[in-house]
Amino acid sequence: MQKLPQTIESLLFVLGEPTSFKRLAVLTGASDEEVMRAVDELSASLIDRGIRLVRTENSAGLVTAPESSKIISEVMKEEFSGDLSRAALETLAIIIYKGSASRPDVDYVRGVNSSFTMRNLLVRGLVLRTPHPTDARSYIYRPSVDLLKYFGISRIEDIPEYERIRSELQKQKPEEEAKEGDTTKEKNN
Repeated sequence: MQKLPQTIESLLFVLGEPTSFKRLAVLTGASDEEVMRAVDELSASLIDRGIRLVRTENSAGLVTAPESSKIISEVMKEEFSGDLSRAALETLAIIIYKGSASRPDVDYVRGVNSSFTMRNLLVRGLVLRTPHPTDARSYIYRPSVDLLKYFGISRIEDIPEYERIRSELQKQKPEEEAKEGDTTKEKNN
């Protein structure tokens, strides 16, 4: 069985943003005190590593080590100023054709953690982030006006095959919800 500090490290990596201790307790099934001890242990184990744990009074997150700042800065500068990467284009396509998407939605479709890509798109101003209406712990990402400028279009519907793909996605949504309902029923039985 995996130790709690390792589990928390994995969760912080996958979630890609600072996470409250309460949420970590819920996700791991541990008490608040156990989470706090595990976070302390994790922080100590990362002292001489390339990533560090930062914490506030109520949350913790993973960041790069200060000693790596020069190379990280160069990579970030190149990433944010160059052409959009394939990952960024995939992420934009998901957000555009769905109309909006949460980061877990994008991660699910892409099959990988999209935190850095989402941050890149936010910094470039190509997507907007708003609080999720039903989950205060997460956000919804939507296309921005700057995205329209970037692609040289005046409205999102001018994207190639927008209506066809959007309607296909809308048809799949009720099917996915029905499957989720079946899964929920099976769990409750």
